[in-house]
Amino acid sequence: MRPPAAAVRFLPMGAVGGRSTAFGVYVKRALWLFSGFGGRLVLPALAVALAIAALWWILLDRLHREERLLDLTAHEKTAVIARLVEEHAVSTFRRVDDLLLDLIANTERNRSMRLDTRRAFEEGLVVGVRVYDASGMLTMGGGRATFQGTVTDRDEFRIARDGTPRGLVIGIPYASSEAQDLLIPVSRRLENTDGTFAGIAVADIPVESFARYYRVLGLPSDGVATLLRFDGVIIARNTGLTAVTGRGVANSELWQAIRQHPVGHMRMVSPVDGVERITAFRSAPDYPVIAIVGESVETVFGPWRDNARLYIGWAVVTTVVILLFVIAFIVELQWRRHTDRALRVRNRALAWSNDGIMIADATQPGMPIVYVNPALERLLGTPTSDLMGSGALTALERATNDRAALQPLRDAIVVGRDARVELTRPDPVTDGPDLKWPRCLELSASPVRDHDNRLVSLIATVRDISEHKRVQSALAEARREADRANVAKSKFLAAASHDLRQPVQSLMLLMEVLSSRVSDGMSRNVLGTMERALGALKMLLDGLLDVSRLEAGAVVPEVEVFPLSEVMERVAANSRPVAVQKGLILHIVPCSTHVRSDPMLLGRILQNLVENALRYTDKGRILIGCRRRGEALRIEVWDTGIGIPADQQEDIFQEFVQVGNASRNRDQGLGLGLAVVRRLSVMLGHQVTVRSTPGEGSVFAVEVPVADPPAVKPLPAPYSSRPAFATTVLVIEDDPIVREGLRAMLSEWGYTVLAAESCTEALDLANRGPAPDLIVADYRLREGRTGTEAIREVRLALGRILPGILVTGDTAPARTQEAEAGNFRVMHKPVIAADLRRAVAEALEPLLRERQTVA
Repeated sequence: MRPPAAAVRFLPMGAVGGRSTAFGVYVKRALWLFSGFGGRLVLPALAVALAIAALWWILLDRLHREERLLDLTAHEKTAVIARLVEEHAVSTFRRVDDLLLDLIANTERNRSMRLDTRRAFEEGLVVGVRVYDASGMLTMGGGRATFQGTVTDRDEFRIARDGTPRGLVIGIPYASSEAQDLLIPVSRRLENTDGTFAGIAVADIPVESFARYYRVLGLPSDGVATLLRFDGVIIARNTGLTAVTGRGVANSELWQAIRQHPVGHMRMVSPVDGVERITAFRSAPDYPVIAIVGESVETVFGPWRDNARLYIGWAVVTTVVILLFVIAFIVELQWRRHTDRALRVRNRALAWSNDGIMIADATQPGMPIVYVNPALERLLGTPTSDLMGSGALTALERATNDRAALQPLRDAIVVGRDARVELTRPDPVTDGPDLKWPRCLELSASPVRDHDNRLVSLIATVRDISEHKRVQSALAEARREADRANVAKSKFLAAASHDLRQPVQSLMLLMEVLSSRVSDGMSRNVLGTMERALGALKMLLDGLLDVSRLEAGAVVPEVEVFPLSEVMERVAANSRPVAVQKGLILHIVPCSTHVRSDPMLLGRILQNLVENALRYTDKGRILIGCRRRGEALRIEVWDTGIGIPADQQEDIFQEFVQVGNASRNRDQGLGLGLAVVRRLSVMLGHQVTVRSTPGEGSVFAVEVPVADPPAVKPLPAPYSSRPAFATTVLVIEDDPIVREGLRAMLSEWGYTVLAAESCTEALDLANRGPAPDLIVADYRLREGRTGTEAIREVRLALGRILPGILVTGDTAPARTQEAEAGNFRVMHKPVIAADLRRAVAEALEPLLRERQTVA
């Protein structure tokens, strides 16, 4: 018969092959266990496993039996104490019930009854008796006046009034009005002849009488004995009377168990204090009370748990020790099994190694060689037959013909330390007919000592390092060439820093003179445009030179808090003419946020990003805007240019890398702008990112930390257009254009100007008069002199300390140090006219105050 279709399954060939392969692995492992080396380990392994299993079985069985015995003992103990608590409660309430029955009988017969002679009062079992009529009016009282409130709100009164209880009613404990001790009201119903409610008789039992009895039952400190009312309200407890008396436990797991079984045990967490206990409970058959006794699980099982941990720890240590011995035994057998195979593999590896290996016996005179590999024979150029048996040092000296080079090896062998020496063989290495260099060998030797620290053998390896030495020599020569080029670049930058700033300084000075002589609006607009262009040129020149110094590590960022709008306006002013010329729309979204950065370096970053966008955008627009992201401000430059492929977005930040300029058109720059951006951003700690889509445009972004605006500083008082007193300024400048510009500008400001082109001429003008009040000097003067020397010599010639201003294109830190030492000010070219005018006024301010005082 054919099987049903549902029972037919087809497995892929891969699955069948996989299962057969796994089955074959299991079969091989089983065969290994019962054959050869594995078979010898089966019986010892089984014996060890059985010993460990027996150890743990005995230990766990003993712990289990001890736990059961402790649990049974705790159950029996709590059951006995619970019976004592129940019997004490029944005996107490029975005696109080007898007192109440006598009181009710005497009340119905209108007879008085002496309560103080009753035994319950004498023993302190009852501290007060009260009788109330049907309206809750107190008709009789005896003993202490314990209750002063309205009885109609009490639980015992409502139960007697609304029901027909035939027995004793136990009320909720309350605090007495006198001593504030807790009392349990126990009452019985009073009835008229027709069976209607006539009132109640109440006896007050101190809770302390129950607690006192519970404390002598031998419970531990965290054990509890509790007495509950019929509805689960606590009326007495051996600990925490004030906090728990009157509290209900009707919603607890214990109460559900009590309702199902009048007598029983359970292990639970107490709803009163949260302690886990073994609890026994008993419901009294004659009175509505329940006795509960609990003993803490920690008290019962704590010592047992400590012992169990000790036993288990001992068993774990024993098991680990046994397993370690077994593992050590197996490892030892495996090691011995594989030693021979490892020796064979090592010998083959040594034979096939490209490094020469030699082993010499140091226990014999001359340290004869006992092993060499073929590589050593090739490196030393000596047959193996000549090396074996000969002394190690002798063979090396014969092969290299260099006894002095082996002296460090001899010294190392004497003191027993490792040594590494370089040897040179007489035959050179040839690479072509005209290229030859010495054959260099590196010898590494390591003496081997025994347990008594005696030298027993010497192991040495020989390696051909001729190519490595040749490459090292080429690298050293290339490094020297790079150092020479770096020195030449530094000299060029030092000269450019001075020579490039000189003509710019001349233009700015002449612009200031011209601005005071032009009055018509159109000319002043042209001058304003030229002034902005010169400011942009100054910023670009400063940025170029600072970036050059950045490569040499000579730029230190000057971080400050400033409004970003100032930087963005400068960038817009520099870039808008180029955008207009290319027919592009350049839009800058205003931003008034203050940031923390170096304004010059951050401006250079943004300028380079905008210039990059202008260079690679032929139509469309360029947008510059900001976005706030938490504590950072993200400045973004958007363009609609050619875009950047994803695989080149990281390469564009490298030097001389350009996208879409395969012909290296110089009109599109040199590929240095984004490299400068990356270096400046790393220095400032600003993250620069880019995202781009080819053919659609790019977005460059730089993140700058946001800062709170600084306190508004009061504006400096405007300087007067003319000096208040006749003031003479000595100008020392070797460049005739700059000198004439300074003379014309200072004269326009109302100063008497003495212009000199050298230190000698300055001394002659100072001596012939009038005496100068201020010195403005360039740093580099003719005849190898400096402005610092000129200021010092003029001061010596006049015999007083004149204020001085050093105007220089040299940005080296040494100029600032010279100014601090000579007590004069340094300003770097090109200097803005307003800054120079302010500096001159500040330098002359002490002289002005002195003349005003004299006047």
